[in-house]
Amino acid sequence: MKLQTIFSGEHFSDRAKEAKFQPPWWAQILLFVLVFSISGAPQSIVSAVMVMTDYSIENMDQIQDIIMELTKSDPIMIAQLLSTVLTAIIVIIYCKLIERRSLYSMGFVKKNAVPSYLIGLASGFAMFSATLLISYLAGAAKYVGTDVYNVGIYVLYCVGWLIQGAEEEILCRGYFMPSLSTKLPLWAAVLISSLFFSLMHPFNVGFNLIVLVNLTLTGIMFAVFAIRFNNLWVSCAIHSIWNLVQGNFYGLPVSGMYNGPSVFSFELAENMDLWTGGVFGLEGSLCETIVMVIAIVAVIFIPKKKKNAEISA
Repeated sequence: MKLQTIFSGEHFSDRAKEAKFQPPWWAQILLFVLVFSISGAPQSIVSAVMVMTDYSIENMDQIQDIIMELTKSDPIMIAQLLSTVLTAIIVIIYCKLIERRSLYSMGFVKKNAVPSYLIGLASGFAMFSATLLISYLAGAAKYVGTDVYNVGIYVLYCVGWLIQGAEEEILCRGYFMPSLSTKLPLWAAVLISSLFFSLMHPFNVGFNLIVLVNLTLTGIMFAVFAIRFNNLWVSCAIHSIWNLVQGNFYGLPVSGMYNGPSVFSFELAENMDLWTGGVFGLEGSLCETIVMVIAIVAVIFIPKKKKNAEISA
């Protein structure tokens, strides 16, 4: 089976070619940076206001320390997560009014929406659990108990992650990837959009080259799932449950951020950054690299059932 198998046939992203506004691919990248900057304003306001009113900033290292302290506050973290709904709305408005393309072209396909979302939830849970299992077997993670100190706060975190995961998928796989695919092959759109997905996290505590590679691979994983199932619902579910499970089920850092209350609590060993990801968490570890490569290859190469293949052909 050839590598480009899942990129053949029709996909929701093909509808982006019906858009009224289709600038060159390099202009799409510049526009994405602009749209990302504008749409991300709601999430930035809370932290920016707190930083400007409560702290005196002298250098970049201090900014990271302050952001880390701010994100240890449940109200601030929840407010930031919930505010991502505004980001999603801004991105959808841009696609509808500026590019003038349909919701279908963003992956909001009605057919098989619920089954796809459920498959995404199961897949995301399984993949992160496998990541943690590898770390645990390597002696880099240990179980230390539970940490659900407030059920109401826990529920708000769950809702927040469901919204936040969907928001980043709408931005990267619903908007950016299909827009790029109007001028580039779909596989190239996947790679570029995944790299920029990774570059959206440079100020997260612990960001480094391994994190850059892993987040790019994670972006590719989200994209190939969306392409394989021909909708955005599956990647929204994987992304949301991925963050929720690592932070509020296993009690681990989410991309270097505070996790809030968790059903279980695991502790990552010090001086084993290769297997723990350091302060960034398991997303910056070799464990995630292994799981992401396996997941991407599996999604690309495992043949579809004949019925599904005929539907997508």
